Amino acid sequence: MLGTDERTDEFNENARADAIMVMSLNTKEHTIKLISIERGIGVPVPGRNDDWITHTFRYGGAALTMQTVRDCFKLDVERYVRVNFNVVSKAIGKIGGVDIELTQAEADHLNSTKKNYYESGSDIQTVHAGTNHLNGDTAMAYARIRKIDSDWKRIERQRAVIQAAINQVKNSDIFTLNALADAILPMVQTNLTKAEITRLMLEVPAFLSEGSKMEQMTIPTYETCWNSVGVDGRKMIGVDFEANAQILREFFYGTHDGISE
Repeated sequence: MLGTDERTDEFNENARADAIMVMSLNTKEHTIKLISIERGIGVPVPGRNDDWITHTFRYGGAALTMQTVRDCFKLDVERYVRVNFNVVSKAIGKIGGVDIELTQAEADHLNSTKKNYYESGSDIQTVHAGTNHLNGDTAMAYARIRKIDSDWKRIERQRAVIQAAINQVKNSDIFTLNALADAILPMVQTNLTKAEITRLMLEVPAFLSEGSKMEQMTIPTYETCWNSVGVDGRKMIGVDFEANAQILREFFYGTHDGISE
């Protein structure tokens, strides 16, 4: 799952993947597992010095970003879904908004930037500490907050929006879900085939049942990373890739065994 940084309706080739996630859907138990990859980790880039993983998208699109994830974390990722700022905002609007629990600091930050939000025409709501029903623009602004704490907390907010979106459509019938898919899918970029999307759509009601759950985490873990500087002086996050590959193997499959080289 790739979130690129365009502020337009169109995707372009010069974007960065500022949000990188891997989602696993277990169609037997109908559970969802979601991990975020910190955008500032240093990774090897063919023909270049080590660079942030967010920049791999600009150098080689989704193909290079997925290849980097495969090489560094030993995850067999072959499919992607790409969104950008406008897509997220419009998709949240299509489902009728999302409920998000805001801290006082988050509410104050959103309210302080409301009138000066740099995307002209954005409809940022006035909010308060506690549960708020956010429209698409405000949910997008919430998912981007990092100045009050850190990029690591921003990653958690991004996943909170995804969880809230799941909660919002949980009680929808199959006809409503199909209508939402028809409205949202044309806005995203993906290499999933129509047959694969159709098969997944048939599974959606089970994934949205009351007993379903989404486990989530951020990679790398605090214990397996450190501050690093690349050869060009760029600050980045150094990572013990082997340790994180083991952690991910257990998270997704419940075992340390069978990691492919």
